[in-house]
Amino acid sequence: MAKFAFLLPRADMVEPAGRIAAELDMEVVVNKWVMDSSLTVAEGVEAKRLGADILVARGRQASMLKESLNLPVVEIKFTGQEVALLLYRARQMVPHIHHPRLGVVTIPNMLGDIHCFDEVLDIEVRTYFVSSSAEMEGAAERAVEDNMDVILGGDFVNEYCRRRGRLTYPWDGTEDSIRNSLINAKSMGAAADAERKNTAHFQTLLDYSFNGIIELSADGVITQANDIACKILGRSRADLTGSVLSELLEEEDREMLRETFRSGKEMYFSILDVGGVSVVANAARVTVGNQAEGVVFSFYEMRSMERQGARALRERYRLHRYLAHGRFGDVSHSSQTMRRVVRTAQTFAETTQPILLQGEVGNGKSLFAQSIHNASPCAGGPFVTFFCLSGEPGQNRALSAAIREADHGTLYLDGVDQLEAEGQLVLRRLLEERVAQGEVGEVPVPVNARVIASLDGQLYRAVENGRFRSDLYYILAPMLVELPPLRTRPDDLSQAIDMCLDDCVTRVNRYVVLTKEARKALLDYRWPGNYTQLRAFLERMVLTAPSRTVNDGYVCALLEQLYPGTLKTQGDEKQKERPAESRILADVLERHGGNRAGAAAELGISKTTLWRRMKRYGVTGRYG
Repeated sequence: MAKFAFLLPRADMVEPAGRIAAELDMEVVVNKWVMDSSLTVAEGVEAKRLGADILVARGRQASMLKESLNLPVVEIKFTGQEVALLLYRARQMVPHIHHPRLGVVTIPNMLGDIHCFDEVLDIEVRTYFVSSSAEMEGAAERAVEDNMDVILGGDFVNEYCRRRGRLTYPWDGTEDSIRNSLINAKSMGAAADAERKNTAHFQTLLDYSFNGIIELSADGVITQANDIACKILGRSRADLTGSVLSELLEEEDREMLRETFRSGKEMYFSILDVGGVSVVANAARVTVGNQAEGVVFSFYEMRSMERQGARALRERYRLHRYLAHGRFGDVSHSSQTMRRVVRTAQTFAETTQPILLQGEVGNGKSLFAQSIHNASPCAGGPFVTFFCLSGEPGQNRALSAAIREADHGTLYLDGVDQLEAEGQLVLRRLLEERVAQGEVGEVPVPVNARVIASLDGQLYRAVENGRFRSDLYYILAPMLVELPPLRTRPDDLSQAIDMCLDDCVTRVNRYVVLTKEARKALLDYRWPGNYTQLRAFLERMVLTAPSRTVNDGYVCALLEQLYPGTLKTQGDEKQKERPAESRILADVLERHGGNRAGAAAELGISKTTLWRRMKRYGVTGRYG
């Protein structure tokens, strides 16, 4: 059932609006007087957050809501009877004047054409329309200068004109205009409820169909596509929507589709190439009355029957939560440094060798592991995650079970440096002998699983401390992917801030704007928890921001509250050597034989910036 919010310009409208709404059995989430028009949009946003589907407002406030919010707005407009009554009463104030002149100062959308009352009431009506409260005084002044006999307007206009010695009459309605607007709003709500119900039914049919389904407009443009269609064609819904289906077809097939539009007959395609995918399809025209509204195009991939066994296997993996969802396309980045890391990971994905992911906490290592799996020869198999918790009871038994589950797929070891000595031995046997070691006395089980290991930090330090086997490290280290901290990639950090804010605004329905100083405070902070910390912090910031505009004072205070002491120490820590970035600079310079111009080009920075970083991280000695 539709929910309503009443945002009213006068306090005396609240009670009758609530009473009439109760008579009409309307569900009202907000019914309030918005005294300050500048708060109208904010009140509308809050009403939407509370679940309002339709807003009811009057005058300038209604216009502001229409311009700023994606919600239907029903305007309270004066009825013809109300307008006639107001003009008649104003006319009675000057009975001694033949054919008096009445000036009306108001917002255009509050009434229609009122000049039809000139002859009926023997008056001359002149309107002075304004688009904002700031224009009221100027309009009232013009009415005074035009020597109107009676001026009709709101409280501000009446007070101003009385000070100028002019007769005034309050321009306000009765309950009739409120009742009419609420009846219209309820009718709109009923239509919206019916549309939502129909859309939900249709969407369920689309989502749970085994076929790809695409809806076309009357001119062949794709307006809807279900998930199966997107998967078969390998394109996102956003990519498909708005494109022309015939552009995905071979020339000879386009004519057959056009024939469906012309003739209205259903067309069957035993073989059809759509965007490089061979499908079996049919197309049927949608007709409302005698008017063609579009075409529904339904299809399935020709080889789908051959892959039923593989799909059933993948469904088993999904049910057991062994399906990787991440793709390299999900790794958001704009910096040259991260592009190089992604390219390296994509290259490693083409092999079946074990891969080692290193980086700080919250830096997206799990997403990289899933992306590598989905881009690898193991993509058709399971993706099994094993958390290597130090001291976990039964770790070896659990690890052996995970290895067996990962057969023909990928075993992802999260926190590999936490593996106990016996668990490291189990892992070594998998990597060298391709077996899963069972309990004592059990025969090892042959397993073909690719290993991706990750940790927060540097694995060689665990080797130096005697907590990790050196021979196992030498197996894992060659395919090393080092994920640099977010703070060392200003472009990526700025992009991440924008994406996280957009996501928060969408999910919690609260819109905030950062001042330049607030954004700088976010960019200057170290973010030791990287993406994980950034996402959580920004959501908290959006939820509790005291105003729509967030300044640096609030950002810094919240950072200090949630992560005490970090703001005081981060300035000193920035001066310390950062091994990951130092190593990246050295690697790039090594590849370019010490040529700083080439290294700067690869990193996407100037030679001056490169030189400053070389000095900061102590890599100038060899390449200076």
